[in-house]
Amino acid sequence: MKLFEIVPESTFTFTKFSVALLCTWPPSGNASRKEKIIFELKWWISWINSILLVLPVIYTAYVDYRDIVLFTKSLVFFTVCFQITIKMLICKMMQRQMQYVLDEMEDYVRNASMDEKRILLYFTKKCGKVHASLLLGALVTVLGMIMEPLVLPQPFPAEAKYPFPVNTFPMFGIIYFQHAVTGIQVVCMAAIDCQMAMMLWYIVVRLKILKERTRKITNAYEFSMCVRQHQYLLRFADEVTHIVRYISLTTVSMTTMAIIMSGIHIVGNQPMVVKVQFIFTVSVCSTLVFMNAWPSEILIKSCEDIGNAIYNSKWGGNSADRGIVLVILRSSKPVVVTITGFLPILSLNYYAKFLSKTFSFFTTVRILLAKMESSVAS
Repeated sequence: MKLFEIVPESTFTFTKFSVALLCTWPPSGNASRKEKIIFELKWWISWINSILLVLPVIYTAYVDYRDIVLFTKSLVFFTVCFQITIKMLICKMMQRQMQYVLDEMEDYVRNASMDEKRILLYFTKKCGKVHASLLLGALVTVLGMIMEPLVLPQPFPAEAKYPFPVNTFPMFGIIYFQHAVTGIQVVCMAAIDCQMAMMLWYIVVRLKILKERTRKITNAYEFSMCVRQHQYLLRFADEVTHIVRYISLTTVSMTTMAIIMSGIHIVGNQPMVVKVQFIFTVSVCSTLVFMNAWPSEILIKSCEDIGNAIYNSKWGGNSADRGIVLVILRSSKPVVVTITGFLPILSLNYYAKFLSKTFSFFTTVRILLAKMESSVAS
């Protein structure tokens, strides 16, 4: 037996550990009153800690608003830190829905058959590599930020200013420690998107399993059972996307702002250490958007595949049952992650446009900075 054997349940263990500091994985419905109280206390402590860095970063941006470099750097820190506050709040407001969804997921995986676990394991390995790479990149970026005062003339990891003296002990040590803890929270914040992606991948897996069963339909009874399962999964998918879309909106809006502000430092005349830090920031932000778009794209295709599977099944091709037509029509309207007027339908097509606009912006900023430098030199 391998020491670290990957099983479908590994997804839950890894994700629970990754988001433990932010308390976005609610206790199960069978948790004791004591466990729920401890969870609530931990959540409030973590949430307040995230705000304790957001406020001085806002103050710093206000003080340095005339200096474009310092101002944009403060805004990058703001967008990253404020994501923690917002995403924790969203998960808090959606706690009951998340508890129902996550409990159902754990129960299904625990009681899955060998064939179902085989499919679950395939997706666990496929997605786990991407999730682990994202969190590793976020961790490297944060550790670099925590060590930044050792090589740059700044007292704290984040360039935050306070309206009171902070250079004396123990205040200096307390603030430095608080910055470091918030940095670890940033890594956990990225894990929230992994948690949302995991919920979407679960729907994809269930639809994949249903598609395999649908292809083997031989009579009306088996068809009716598949239809019931299909209707249940669609309702469950609506429940999941209702949670995910608000996290996705926060991710897309905040990372877009962070990438725009980071671009100024990447293409500008900044020390190489600073450039590398912001390159990692842009990479992590881009991966976060991909983390939301990828499962959303596969979910759309998985919904459509159910209709194709019924149509191509031996029984479906020889039957004139009106229910088949209804299922095919319903499959043509897949479940999507979107908020009308605020968040377009998340897909890989959207992600491609996102990257294209990002690189176009970097090119534009580089041209503008070159013109400014030439005008100053002349």
